[in-house]
Amino acid sequence: MRRTQVSQFAWRTDIDHTDLLTEDHPARYDKGYRLAFEDQQKLGITLVQLGEPFIREDIYRGGVLLAVLLKRVIPESLCNATFELLKTVNGDPKNRPGIIGEKARQHGVRADGKLSPRIRVSEAVIEEFGGKADLLGYYRYTHPRAYCDVTNWTKRKLALYKQVRPFIAKVDEVYRTFLPEEHRRQMEYVDTIPEQWRIPDTAFTTLYVLKNAPTATHTDTFDYKGGFGCMASLGDFKGGWLCFPRFRIAVDYRPGDVLLADVHQVHANFPIYENDLRVSCVFFCRAGQAKCPA
Repeated sequence: MRRTQVSQFAWRTDIDHTDLLTEDHPARYDKGYRLAFEDQQKLGITLVQLGEPFIREDIYRGGVLLAVLLKRVIPESLCNATFELLKTVNGDPKNRPGIIGEKARQHGVRADGKLSPRIRVSEAVIEEFGGKADLLGYYRYTHPRAYCDVTNWTKRKLALYKQVRPFIAKVDEVYRTFLPEEHRRQMEYVDTIPEQWRIPDTAFTTLYVLKNAPTATHTDTFDYKGGFGCMASLGDFKGGWLCFPRFRIAVDYRPGDVLLADVHQVHANFPIYENDLRVSCVFFCRAGQAKCPA
C-alpha cells in the first residue's frame, strides 16, 4: 500500500494485489460478517484519518478509484441542525437483513402457520441489534409487487424531510464538485426518472438513515450501479469507520465530512463506542426508479 502526498492538502493511497486480504477469514468473502475492533489488528487493516491541513484523500485499488474522503466540507451549523432532525429516526432495518449480521436472514411465518417466501429479520434479532433505520425521499419497492411511492417516513414527517433538504443538497454539491464525471453519469440516469420520484435538483432519489446501526459486510444492491455511494455521519461518537475488508483499508469520516465510495465492493462498519450516538446518512439513486410512472 503506497500513500503519496499529491498537494499541500491532499493524499493519494494506492492499493495493489500484494495488499489484499488473503487469509481464510469470513470478512474477505462472506456477507453478513460483523467487524469487531480487534479485527483491525488481526486483519492488518489500515485506518485512513486526515488531520490538519489535509482535506482530501483519494484511494485507488489497482488504479481504479475506490473511495474519496473529503474533510470539513459541510458547515458545522448545518450538521448540527440536521442531526437534531435525523436522530429521531425510529424504524428498523428488518427489510435489509444483510446489514445486520450472520444468520439474520429468516423466512417469516404467515397467519396460517406456514413459512412465508419473504426473508426478513425476526423481532428478537432486531431487538438484539438495537439499531434504527428508515428512508427519506422516494423509492421503488419490489414486494409484494413493483411499485413506486413516497417513503413512509416522508409521508409521516413531511416537514422533517423538507428541513433535511438543504443537507441533502449540500452533499450533492460536494459530490458534483469533487467527482464531476461520476456525478454527471449518475445525473444522466436521474434525468430519466419522472420528477415526482426523485429528490429535486440532486443526483439522489433516497436518503437512508441509520442510528447506532453498524452494518455487517455487504454490497449495496439497490442503488444505480453507474454512480458512487455518498455518505455522511452526524453525532458524537468514536469508531464507525467504513471498512473494505478485502482491501484491508478503513476510513474514518466524521461530522462535516463526506465519503464517496464504490459501495458495490464488499464493505462494513466497525462498531461505535458504547454510549455514543452516531447517525449515518447514505445518499443514493434507486436502481429501476426510471421505470416509475410519470
